[in-house]
Amino acid sequence: MFLASCLTALFIAWIWIDYFRMIDIYERESLAYFLITFILGSLSVIIVFALDPVIALTNLSLKGTFINDFLFCFIRIGIPEEFAKMVPFIIMYAIFRRQINEPVDYFVYFAVSALGFSAVENVMYFTKHGPDLIIARSILATLGHIFNTSLIAWGFITFKYKTHRRPIYYLFIYFTAAALAHGFYDFWLLYEGVGHLGIFITILYFFFTISIFATILNNALNNSNFFSYKKVIDSRAVARKMLLYYLFVFIAQIILVSAVNNAVTAARGTIASLLTTGFIVVIAVVRLSRFKLIPGRWNKVRLELPFKIRYDALPLIKIQIKGETFNEVYVNAFYEEYFLLFPLSDKNRESETYFTGYIEKKLFLGKDEIYYLGRIFQAGDSTNFVYKLLKPKTTDITLKRNKYPIVAILDFKQTPDQLISSESVTGFTLESWACIKPFSEKK
Repeated sequence: MFLASCLTALFIAWIWIDYFRMIDIYERESLAYFLITFILGSLSVIIVFALDPVIALTNLSLKGTFINDFLFCFIRIGIPEEFAKMVPFIIMYAIFRRQINEPVDYFVYFAVSALGFSAVENVMYFTKHGPDLIIARSILATLGHIFNTSLIAWGFITFKYKTHRRPIYYLFIYFTAAALAHGFYDFWLLYEGVGHLGIFITILYFFFTISIFATILNNALNNSNFFSYKKVIDSRAVARKMLLYYLFVFIAQIILVSAVNNAVTAARGTIASLLTTGFIVVIAVVRLSRFKLIPGRWNKVRLELPFKIRYDALPLIKIQIKGETFNEVYVNAFYEEYFLLFPLSDKNRESETYFTGYIEKKLFLGKDEIYYLGRIFQAGDSTNFVYKLLKPKTTDITLKRNKYPIVAILDFKQTPDQLISSESVTGFTLESWACIKPFSEKK
């Protein structure tokens, strides 16, 4: 069982390591540096054991009282564990400082350190309590460790890229926030005064952390030193791969529970997990795959759920996961590229005639809606063109033949320079819908 626990814990850690590799689009980190950080994170568990006799001098222990038990979780769990997970980052920063050269790198290295720590912790839990905990710990505990430690990373980012002052202040504030967040999470699982309500509070709190984490991670990407409009995150590919990973985790739990107990117990446990943890996995994965990348933008961090509940047709309800639902990857492939523009008829049929186009700018107008400023060339003349706005279709059918993006061709009265400096979306006239094809598919 120990070997199976180790392999499972390593796979869970790899899920999120690969996640950070997928979203680190501007200057991807070497896997070798991740491996070093992961090993250091795994060894950082030793720091917790070393500090425990010192922190035990506080005489704090679980006594079943609210304030005492919260202080226990904060001081005896949150502080030493967050300090331990910070040490590998400090070592990496001291030795490989040149590698940590954009805001998201701080998140990545802190996260990988947390994953090393979490992997060791998962092995201990799986070995002691059995494989029934695999699915729950693969998302709640693992991502919880990442989130808590990311708050410290956010402190570094805030100082280095935003305020440029009071580094000790920000390090202290965000380290304390990380330790408090860690203690708060553990408190509702350990405090016996609320019974099963503690699990509900923990899950609700986890959802709030997902929204915070998504926002600060988006801010880190927005403010990358290497920001480029040509690079975007393929949200569907990220979500698809992450959900596939978690399908393997579900299967692993079924197999291991069957081996330890029996197939019937495994089936019952898996059904229960699908109804609870499965929902949490889907919300977390989808929300953390959706980013709107706007250079230099610092979005406000809000305490909100990562989804909305809509009552369109009672008694049925619809859950809408927040974040940018439009997948930019299809249109963005033509950014600063020549392409063919085929107008569409009312019946969505392609015209036999086409135009040559070129996307020159990417604009965020109104409520940060995405538009592209494009040149549309006339009769194949490279010197004769007009400027048009291209607005990607974001509802119903957005792709022609599942691969060619559909856009609205909009005329506007301003000059291109006026449009770029404006935030208004008024005065646009829809000329037609069209689909974009690569220039190599010229008829």
